[in-house]
Amino acid sequence: MPRHLTLADIGRGMSRHRRPRRRWPRPVVIGLVPVLLVGGAFAVPGVRSLVARSGSLFSGSGKAGTGAAAAAAAGPRCPRGTTELVVASSVDKSAMLTRFAQQFSATGKDAEGRCITVSVLAKSSGAAESLLAAGWPDSPRPDVWSPSAALWLPLLETQLATAQKSSLVPGAAAAPRLATSPMVVAMPRPMAEALGWPGAAIGWADLLRLASEHTGWGAFGHPEWGPFLLGKTNPNFSNAGLEGTLAAYYAAVGRSKDLTPADIADAASRRFVAGVEQSIVRYGDTTTSFFTDWNRADAAGQTMTYISAVVTEENLVAAYNDGNPTDDPALVGKNPKPHVPLVSIYPKEGTFLADHPYAVLSAPWVTDAKRAAADAFLGYLRSADVQRSFQANYFRDADARAGDQAGPAIGLLPNQPTQIFPTPAAETTLAALESWAQLRKTANVISLLDVSGSMQEAVPGTGTTRLDAAKQAAVSSLKLFTDADEVGLWSFSGGIKGVKDYTEQVPIGPMGAPVDGRPRRDAIETALKGLQAKGDTGLYNSIAAAYTSVLDRYRADRINAVVVLTDGKNEAQGGLSLDQLLTLLQRDTKGRSARVITIAYGPDADQATLARIARATKGASYVAPSAADIPKVYSAALSNI
Repeated sequence: MPRHLTLADIGRGMSRHRRPRRRWPRPVVIGLVPVLLVGGAFAVPGVRSLVARSGSLFSGSGKAGTGAAAAAAAGPRCPRGTTELVVASSVDKSAMLTRFAQQFSATGKDAEGRCITVSVLAKSSGAAESLLAAGWPDSPRPDVWSPSAALWLPLLETQLATAQKSSLVPGAAAAPRLATSPMVVAMPRPMAEALGWPGAAIGWADLLRLASEHTGWGAFGHPEWGPFLLGKTNPNFSNAGLEGTLAAYYAAVGRSKDLTPADIADAASRRFVAGVEQSIVRYGDTTTSFFTDWNRADAAGQTMTYISAVVTEENLVAAYNDGNPTDDPALVGKNPKPHVPLVSIYPKEGTFLADHPYAVLSAPWVTDAKRAAADAFLGYLRSADVQRSFQANYFRDADARAGDQAGPAIGLLPNQPTQIFPTPAAETTLAALESWAQLRKTANVISLLDVSGSMQEAVPGTGTTRLDAAKQAAVSSLKLFTDADEVGLWSFSGGIKGVKDYTEQVPIGPMGAPVDGRPRRDAIETALKGLQAKGDTGLYNSIAAAYTSVLDRYRADRINAVVVLTDGKNEAQGGLSLDQLLTLLQRDTKGRSARVITIAYGPDADQATLARIARATKGASYVAPSAADIPKVYSAALSNI
């Protein structure tokens, strides 16, 4: 093992909302569809073989009803014409919904004999809710929205009403469901068994006590497992993250219904939820990133030390145990099952059901023909064969009945949960989201931005450059940080021997504290706007320096991270090689750790290498193919902290 590298070593070794309300027609509200996670677009025969998943939070803008099904619909069988129906689906069920759409489009007709082609857009529940609140500026626009859970519907309606915009969706109780999946806490089987699974009732309070144990898993006879580490998705994006936050509040007040904003504001409740959040080792935008990393750790024999538990949906646990960590139905049976399986813990205080509502939007573009098409598609989705398909893919049906294969062997307990929380009022959900921003584990992070010459390349048709788009996204992202988050801004280029590749633009420190006599937010925004692109890409040296700087001011009560955005690959003359960088990132730091979160920007970015760097630190890697993707991807990347 090489000696500990310092910043000096690295430097020497471098080469260098208000609108009048209008009345839109009320929608025809129809059931919902839970399906497996993907955004892809290729139908494969068989109930368990569906479509390939892209893996991106914002993936899935293609039309699933195209191809053979669309061609058939355009033929002589459609003398009365064809209606195109667009469904925005939560990512966790988009693969199955895409397959059902392709099958239905081959022969489907509405009550008046018009043919129907159905397209599926894969959008996370939070991302879709934000787009709908903004009028859905993207194209194509959906006719039907099916988030993971009905609690997103009143949340959207409240935000629309506040902005004096017209209603778009029905209330949660008015939207029927097609399938369900309970929110659970996924945990490696040996850990769960140490807590008494499957016989013992385990709840949030038990996990909080475990997280507070100074000896961690040593309190249960397994010091080798280290501390209790919880993974949870960002509730602004993810249904599991939002339900997990609300469930913790229910546990805090000791009730199973009627959660109120006053409960959210209660000091004792906030202390309980803050305690849960302090056990978080990493946030994320999707739960599948946790399962992918768990799978890699399992292959390396490190399942028990990667992470202790993740808040997720029941069907994803079974998919992982089936050798499918990304929940890609096209890969069912093609990969080995994990050495250490996961199990589902159903919190004894109660849990939520992801109930996948299916609601026709009451928007001007949703015509009577589209409503008729949506109603016909609903009839197909609620058929007995489709219900069995949901169960075959580890969802529960509309009546919350699990399939025959569900059981302890696959990590599920079909007789659980025994307590289901009702959908809270939108005001309560909004209060929980606001409180989470205050109680979540805060960050100790350096934002590292590429300013090499290639970032000066023009973005076709925009009159701006790659760097302009990146700076705009970074400025917009500042609102995601609280005053308690500690944030710094670095830029990097490099390529000149003897000169360090990185520049500290704004030193890391609390966002609520001044720097050089002005608020740090303003200082970072000003520095971002002043960045200029030149030079080569000194990627490895700069990541090493930023990583070392974060570790030097490591805080155990914070999420320590480096977020790096680059449009290229390492071009530094001298300094660290990739192997040396990976060695640095993986060295023993006596319990200190920081995560590197990478964003590969544009077609020339070294995606594979950036992913390796992120994996070396249990971080996350993202891809922004174009400047248009940067705002969404940058926001998704920051959801990890």
